[in-house]
Amino acid sequence: MKPFRVLWLVVISRLVTFGAFAAPAAPAATEIFSHLTLETGAEQVIRFTVEKIPPGKEAVLVLRARIDTPRVAGYTLALHLTLNGRPLDGTRLVNKPSKATAADGRTHSLVAGERFATFYAPDFTAADSSTYGMAGVKSGEFELRVTDLLREGENELMVANRAAPTVKKPLQAADCRVTFGEIAPEKSKKGAPPGPLVIFSPTAVFRPAFEVRELPDARMEIHLGGESFTVESEFSTPDGQWVRRSNTHFRHTRKIERRDEAVVVLDTFENLTEENLPLMQRHRVRTESVVNRVWLGGVSPASRSGTVSDPQNPSIFAASDRGGVGLLPLNDEFQVHVRQEAAAGVLALSDLQFVLRPGASYTAEWAVVPVARPDYFDFVNAARRLLDANFTLGECFAFLRGGPLTEKWTDAQFADFIRYKSASIVCASINFPVYNGVATHGTSFQRVNRDSYRRWVERVRRLAPGVKTSVYFHCFLDTVEDSPAVFSDSRHLRAGGTQVDYGQPVFKNFFPTEGNSYGRVVGRNVDLILDEIHADGVYWDELELSAQAYHYGEPWDGCSADIDTRTHRITRLKSSITLVSQPWRVALAQQILVRGPLIANGQPHTRTMARLKFPRFVETGSPSNCSHAQLHSPIALGDHLTERSEADAYRGMLSALDHGCAYHWYSDAQVIPGYRTLTHYMYPLTPLELHEGFIIARERILTKRSGLFGWGDNAAHDVHVFDAEGREVAGFVAPTVTRDGKTFTELRLAEGWSAAIIRR
Repeated sequence: MKPFRVLWLVVISRLVTFGAFAAPAAPAATEIFSHLTLETGAEQVIRFTVEKIPPGKEAVLVLRARIDTPRVAGYTLALHLTLNGRPLDGTRLVNKPSKATAADGRTHSLVAGERFATFYAPDFTAADSSTYGMAGVKSGEFELRVTDLLREGENELMVANRAAPTVKKPLQAADCRVTFGEIAPEKSKKGAPPGPLVIFSPTAVFRPAFEVRELPDARMEIHLGGESFTVESEFSTPDGQWVRRSNTHFRHTRKIERRDEAVVVLDTFENLTEENLPLMQRHRVRTESVVNRVWLGGVSPASRSGTVSDPQNPSIFAASDRGGVGLLPLNDEFQVHVRQEAAAGVLALSDLQFVLRPGASYTAEWAVVPVARPDYFDFVNAARRLLDANFTLGECFAFLRGGPLTEKWTDAQFADFIRYKSASIVCASINFPVYNGVATHGTSFQRVNRDSYRRWVERVRRLAPGVKTSVYFHCFLDTVEDSPAVFSDSRHLRAGGTQVDYGQPVFKNFFPTEGNSYGRVVGRNVDLILDEIHADGVYWDELELSAQAYHYGEPWDGCSADIDTRTHRITRLKSSITLVSQPWRVALAQQILVRGPLIANGQPHTRTMARLKFPRFVETGSPSNCSHAQLHSPIALGDHLTERSEADAYRGMLSALDHGCAYHWYSDAQVIPGYRTLTHYMYPLTPLELHEGFIIARERILTKRSGLFGWGDNAAHDVHVFDAEGREVAGFVAPTVTRDGKTFTELRLAEGWSAAIIRR
């Protein structure tokens, strides 16, 4: 080595030793504020100074936030942050995902565009140890990348409480600072899987070899494969006792019917007294093996315990290592009153609100569905076949309002909106014209000029020939000032006698019946939609009920009451809004279906309504709401809280597929696509089976999973594959595989990709 090179290395070594070439130390964290209290709608600007961010370092804004309440009570979208004039959104979060599953099994959206989920809690950590707690997520802490927004020197942070006006508790924010650290690598997505693939095709045999044995005292045993289930029933008497057989208060008889995939039980009760008889019933199921997981209304709590009352998915299901068993009510009253419970490995299906009139009889009908595998979707598919729920979902639905927002669009923009959403039916909402500053719910729709609706229908037909039109309808809300006096016999009343509203007094709740004043008038809205506006069909919002499930006043529905579960005595009679309005709603739905398409929000709460078989979706502010749709019309409405683009909407479609659901478009003002996505090949859809990540229908298979997909026959397939942004991929190779004379499509999909396999 040359002498001068040795000398130069010595100099460099000493300089490095003394730090001449040492990387500059990252600045210490910069404190912004220690504590803020913001009432709903309030905001505060804080100015702070930071040093220059060293190369290779990342700046992260850190703070804590909650809505101040004495106990944990869920969350609201309240926290809003703006740094140097730029709002911060969910893409900047580094310490939590945009969606997460809580301990109670529900999945929550933790961000909606530029608003962050802020939990109701007494401190910043209490929610994490509650049923709302999410594994690996600190609900009260927020960390957001801000390197691109932060300036050397003075900066400005605005913290705002953007909760809904109905939220009266303040937002508490604390410990806000900017920290500097290593740039965290972005999480890479999984590629297409190599190796052998699982075969997915519809079940060929629907009759599992189970045995059922009826036992005395309202008990039965069911055996399937290596698993045994014991089902025990008990009924209340008004002297505070639980019994298993006939007594001085009622006569009980039971009939058991063995169906292909279920045991259907018909419990008939005859009131032997001369008074209204409070008659609670409870059916418990125990497995011979240890229960590993339970599902209550389609949601699986980590604790394997909980209580829900979900008429949309009124089921309970338990899985052991050797199989599974589910229960669900079948008749209208039981489904409306249903209560689903799980504790210590025991499931219970109950009706704790039923009253039997003097001298009357009533049959409660319910089913036990055993499955050979511990698979929740095996139960769902067996239950759907029992309920005859696999009917055709024919339309791709999208909201597309009329009025000023879209009338200023060019014809090309208007037509492209429909074309890129692949909508076969679009819906005009009631946000224009307004009545006294609010949407035209109820009879106020009859008081406004409806010319804009007619122009909208004509424009859709001119620019999108063949696409159907529909207009919004709601049968429980009214915004006319004097409607409580005009429809005094139809007011939806609380137990204290005050009228129910939809969060604000202007949105007053009523219920229509065939004999009351509101029922005679509000149905005219449908006549205006079909005969004056000339829409093809109707979109019916909140078809089953609105705001609250029960009415305390006349008329009585003849079967519902609050019952003291300790004394078994009636506290007060009440009426199910669903049951008391059902004859009116069924008749109107039938009239609409004769004329054209009907699409509704919410799943049926009764067998009577379910038998009409028209498409219905569920709202998905929480993605786990898809579980409500699994036993009837498996459609998820897009999430208006989080979707801002066609790529966002596409991710919503994949989230829906996780629950075995298809998709309808929600936002028309924000999600304006520039290309077609998976909905282009989604309908018509006649489900055969729902699964986690895919749907097998008569016409097509929709999937986000890899595998060998087919229908168990030799039919040919067309395949359309979509990438992680929801764009169709030209030239994607999906080979056809033939096994034992049956054809399958071989799909190897990367994370975030999907496919529609169309049966020729």
